[in-house]
Amino acid sequence: MKLSVTTFPWRKIKTPRDLSNVLSTLREIGFEGVGLEYGYLPNALKEKPELVAPLVRKSGLENGGTFSPGALARINWAKDSKTPLIWVSIYSHDRKQAVQKLRRFAETARENGIVASLHNEVRSAFQTSSEIRRAMKSIEGLTLCLDTAHGTAAGVNITKTIEEYADRLTLIHLKDLKAKVPMNEIKFRRDFVNVGHGIVNISAAIDKLKAVGYRGELMLEIEANEGQNPRDVVAEGYEYLKGLL
Repeated sequence: MKLSVTTFPWRKIKTPRDLSNVLSTLREIGFEGVGLEYGYLPNALKEKPELVAPLVRKSGLENGGTFSPGALARINWAKDSKTPLIWVSIYSHDRKQAVQKLRRFAETARENGIVASLHNEVRSAFQTSSEIRRAMKSIEGLTLCLDTAHGTAAGVNITKTIEEYADRLTLIHLKDLKAKVPMNEIKFRRDFVNVGHGIVNISAAIDKLKAVGYRGELMLEIEANEGQNPRDVVAEGYEYLKGLL
């Protein structure tokens, strides 16, 4: 398993040079991969995705993927930027419509050589165990990006889900949940804290991933880090996870 991290703790990254500096920082800490938070990338890289691959390659990191809310245009960006995977959340109150949108996204991604990985996001169409199961059963070739904090918030049994979808896990998002509160009260930038600072049994999740033979990325994702130095936060998370591997 490789340790990776998203660029979210830095929020909006203004220029390609700034991104290059962030990537260098991550490599210095010891990370092997990076998740590119599309919404916070420099506009120059959104407009010219072909500039992304050289930046990532120069840093020595592996491109672990990016996010899409089901927008098909993100697939073209991923292809041009050589981003191999998209973790996708679908926001729709209509179950049938949500499955159809996810199926279209997964099929289009596959046609373009991109892995579509369902992200079990709180308040998305696929957040609970039964909703995740419906999507995975309905859509051939769909893989799973299991998020430990979102899953715990939605009552998902993390270790059981790892075991159930062991052969379809393509990405793990590791973050902690500060405390158990009703899903409609969850605030991402308040409640999704660094690993080891909440109620998620990260150690048990990693042990189960080892047991099922998972070989993909463990992607650290921290959203509740306002007022903290991004480098310090991700370095702390890295050391915590290294101690569990």
